[in-house]
Amino acid sequence: MSILSCSAPNCDAPVFVKKSRLCQPHYNRFQRYGDLNIEVALTNCLRCSGPIPPKVRASGPSPKYCGYDCKRQAAYERCKESGAYEHQKLKRRDEFTPKPATPRRCVRCAAEFASKRDDAKFCSRVCGTKWNDEHSPVRCSETGCDLGVRAKGLCNMHWRRKARADGRESSPRWTESRKANYHKRRAQKLGTQVEELRPIDIYERDIWLCGLCSTPVDPDCAWPDPMSPSLDHILPLSLGGTHTYENVQLAHLTCNVSKGNRVAA
Repeated sequence: MSILSCSAPNCDAPVFVKKSRLCQPHYNRFQRYGDLNIEVALTNCLRCSGPIPPKVRASGPSPKYCGYDCKRQAAYERCKESGAYEHQKLKRRDEFTPKPATPRRCVRCAAEFASKRDDAKFCSRVCGTKWNDEHSPVRCSETGCDLGVRAKGLCNMHWRRKARADGRESSPRWTESRKANYHKRRAQKLGTQVEELRPIDIYERDIWLCGLCSTPVDPDCAWPDPMSPSLDHILPLSLGGTHTYENVQLAHLTCNVSKGNRVAA
């Protein structure tokens, strides 16, 4: 299929309007001026030196820039060179007076705190969340859960669990803090002794040697690799073990799973 060329003299551009057999620049020129022989003075953009397209109207001043972006950037550069922006920044900085923080008392834990907000009632987001949960008139619909409702008859924990199951919310990264909280919560649910510890500290204490097979553990391996590092309780929590530094050790994930609910010999 051949492409028609513009019928204007010395123009090989493709046709924009088939009826008049003109390219887009010549068609626009004919519509604005009524004659193709009128030479429109096209100057270069003052900023990027690119060609300036023809004017939309025959009257009015000639454009100096090729488009709105160049015009706006040129205005910004002129103001920056003249120091107008710096003057405005200094003026706003001089006129700005920070609001002083007033001492307040938390509604839930009665702790003293300072805040600039006039409607501040809680010392932290944790206190606010717990207070709203305690004073919520509706309880979670899940069996055995007595927390306040967030949405659709579910508390915040069960609502987020359902959102992750439905794919509406992605699971958070399995960070060191999440690992520590996971093991701590397991021990608290069993009512055993709990100490604040991080798995990475145990790994470095054991110099990255598995406590079950006595072979090195690769720090770059990540879950669910069978050779990835994991935290093993020497005396399992289900058998009365504690979540303390003396009762935990580094182990390969496959070694930890193979050990199960037993005491290693």
